[in-house]
Amino acid sequence: MSRGRTPHPPRHPLVHSVVTPVTPATAPDAQDEVSMTTIAPDRRTFLRAVGVSAAAGLGTLAITPRASAAGEKVLPTTYREQPNFFYCGPTAVSIALSAKVTPPGLDTLAAELGTTDNGTNFGAVSPVLTNRLTGATYRDQWMGGTSASPADADLLWQRAVANVDTGFATVCNWWVVAGEYPNWGGNTSDIFHFVTIDGYNADERSLRIADPAGSTLSSTLPSHHWLSVQQVATYCAGRGYFW
Repeated sequence: MSRGRTPHPPRHPLVHSVVTPVTPATAPDAQDEVSMTTIAPDRRTFLRAVGVSAAAGLGTLAITPRASAAGEKVLPTTYREQPNFFYCGPTAVSIALSAKVTPPGLDTLAAELGTTDNGTNFGAVSPVLTNRLTGATYRDQWMGGTSASPADADLLWQRAVANVDTGFATVCNWWVVAGEYPNWGGNTSDIFHFVTIDGYNADERSLRIADPAGSTLSSTLPSHHWLSVQQVATYCAGRGYFW
C-alpha cells in the first residue's frame, strides 16, 4: 500500500493500496461535515500508550474465538484470507459483502475495484459495495492528517454500530506505522491495508476487525481483532473508511 506523504514512508511488501483521495459522489450531509482533522495525539504516541507497540505484540498466537459477551453484536460474515500481497482490498470487500449476500470470487471483485499489483484505489471501494448490495449507499470518509481525535472516534463508532445494527459491515483503510500492527507488532515498515469492521461491543466500546492479511503477513496473526474504537480510528488516520 502506498501513501502520498512527503517523504514517502517505507512500504511493507505484503499489503498494498493506491491512494487517490476522491470526493464521495454523494453530497455530504451535516454529519459528513464533521471535521476529521482535529488536533489529537500523534498516532505513534497513542498506539504505544495503549500497548500496541512491538514489544507488547511480539509472539501473539492466533486468538481462539471468544464466547459472545454482554453488549456484543457480530455479523455472520464469512472470513477470507487474501491470497497474495495486493488483494487486501478485494478480500476486505468480500468479507463485508458476505454479511448480506454470497460474494463473487476475488478476481471478479478485483476487476470491479480496478485492483492491480500496486493495490486498490481508495475511491473504488464505496461504488462496488453500493452496486453489490441492494438498497445500500456506501460513502467514503477520508481522514486527513496522522491522528484521530475523540470526535473522529465517536463518529466512526456511530457509523460502524449503525451499520452492524442494520446488517452491514464497514470497510477501513489503515495506515499502521512500523512496529504497531495489532496483535503482532512485527512490521518493520509502515503498512497500508484494508480491513472490515463486522461487530462491536457496546460495553467495551470496541470493534471487531476481520483482517484478511492472516498468514500472508505473519503466521501468528489472528483472523480477527477486538480493538478500541479510538485505536481503530487512529489506524484510519491519514487514510479513511467506507460506511
